[in-house]
Amino acid sequence: MIKKCFLGANTPEGFRSAYDTLERDPQIRRLLILKGGPGCGKSTLMKAVAQAAEGLGLGVRRIFCSSDPDSLDGIAVPELGFAIADGTAPHVMEPALCGCGANYINLGRYVCEEKVAPLAAGIRAEKAANRFCYGPAYACLAGCAAAGEAMRAIAAEAVADMTKEALRQLEREKLPKGGSKDASLRVFLTALTPEGFRSFEPDCGNVWAIRDSHRLAAPLLRKLAEAYRRAGQQTVLVLDPLDPDELEGLVIPGLDTAYLRTDPLFDLGAWALRQLNFDALAEAGIPAAHLARMAELGRLRRQLAEEAVDWLRQAKRHHDALEALYRPAVDFDGVAEETARIVDGLMTEA
Repeated sequence: MIKKCFLGANTPEGFRSAYDTLERDPQIRRLLILKGGPGCGKSTLMKAVAQAAEGLGLGVRRIFCSSDPDSLDGIAVPELGFAIADGTAPHVMEPALCGCGANYINLGRYVCEEKVAPLAAGIRAEKAANRFCYGPAYACLAGCAAAGEAMRAIAAEAVADMTKEALRQLEREKLPKGGSKDASLRVFLTALTPEGFRSFEPDCGNVWAIRDSHRLAAPLLRKLAEAYRRAGQQTVLVLDPLDPDELEGLVIPGLDTAYLRTDPLFDLGAWALRQLNFDALAEAGIPAAHLARMAELGRLRRQLAEEAVDWLRQAKRHHDALEALYRPAVDFDGVAEETARIVDGLMTEA
């Protein structure tokens, strides 16, 4: 089980959402979508429901916010087929069939409009300042991604041979037949946040860390994902926050197995006991002069990522100010009653 993840990430192309995973997940039969403005208690509600579920002995998956990694954007309780998610921008969610397994909870009704209306000018200013910060942040990430693409281009001729050699090293991993035929689900286990890169590990007993300083292992992960799908295994595709159309990893829940790339910018997979050294393959197959140029590009990637983090940090400060403006106008007793109703429903289902 993946206990902690992101379903949205700040990427070179802007915010990328994978929240449709909640409606596609065959384990989730009931989804509640929270609506409401900043500071109205959405994350607090979800934290309380998660704690109540764990108090019943149930496993909980916590979905964190990439713009505030201490805040929740969702939770899932697979044993009950239940999930709650923040459905406000930038990860707007609407149920495919409202009332048929998914519905809304409006926390906006607990905001006193008479108290908020006089603060409109300040609210508008903080929202604009917050929004502005994401433009330079995403531009820096685009530069970071371009440096990564240059690294891949330098090594393009060697990647196919490296992928074949890596697959040969993994041949002793027998792919079973049969199993789930469900479509692949998508998550981020790493996201760029105002605190830098934040990564979560999957709760798997068999984790392969693919050491990949030069960002060359994506073809290997694609081949592995396809092999497991052909074998009938449900797969969780771990998306790369710096290239969300590529894979950072792969989790096969039915086999308690994961493959995760490591990257100099973050340590996803660093705890794994089993290692596949893609760097060694690169150093054997790529001329030393090219490797030196790739190392320079790697340093440029880090500089641009750090600049993006600084802009995200500024964005969070404006968002915190926005929440502070709203908070005195929120009826938190009403939010607590809403939370209690959800918890009571969980108690009944459990």
